[in-house]
Amino acid sequence: RVQRALRCLRRRGLGMAAAAGTLLGRSRVALPRGPRLADAHLHHQRRVPGAFFEQRRMLFVRYRSMHKAYPLSMGFAVCCAKGVVADYLAQKFVEDRDEVDRRRILAMALFSGSFCGCGYHVIFNVVFERVFGPTMGIATLLPRVVADAVVVFPFMYMPTFVFWDEAIRFGTLAHTYARWRSEIGGSMREYVKIW
Repeated sequence: RVQRALRCLRRRGLGMAAAAGTLLGRSRVALPRGPRLADAHLHHQRRVPGAFFEQRRMLFVRYRSMHKAYPLSMGFAVCCAKGVVADYLAQKFVEDRDEVDRRRILAMALFSGSFCGCGYHVIFNVVFERVFGPTMGIATLLPRVVADAVVVFPFMYMPTFVFWDEAIRFGTLAHTYARWRSEIGGSMREYVKIW
C-alpha cells in the first residue's frame, strides 16, 4: 500500500523524500534536488490536477458507505430531500404557481422518505431477495417486475401516497379508500406506459 501511495504521489509531482514525508505526516521534509527544488515544499498548497475529481469520488465513497451502514436512515433522508425538491419544482415550474402549497410539499417529503426511501429498500433489497433469490438475468428479473407492477405499485405505493397526502393536506383519512379507488385506474395506465 505504501509503495502504491508513493507512486501516486510521485505521479503528482512530488519527489521521493517529499512523498515519504507527506505519507508520514511530517510538515518538514527533505526537499528533492532538481528543477522543483523551490516549490516542492509548497506542493500541499498547490492545486493538483485531478484533485477535484478525487474529492468527488471520496464524497461518493463516503455516501455509499453510509448507505450500506444505515440504509433506512439514509434512504429516508435522501428520498425526503428529493421529494421536497421534486414537488417544489413541479409546483413552481410545471404548474406555474405563484405560491407553493407547503402542506403538499410536506406530504410528498414524508411519502418519499417513508416509502421510496425505507419501503422500497425493504421490498426490493430484502423481501425480493428472499422471495426471488439473487438477480442473475432476465429470468430472475421478470418476476420482480411483475410483482412490482401487480402488487407493490397498486397495493403499497398508491395507498401510502394517498395516506400521506390525505393526512397532511386535508387532515383526515376519511376519504383515503375512495380516493385510491378513483385514482388507481388512471395511475395504473400511466404506470404501464413506463414499460
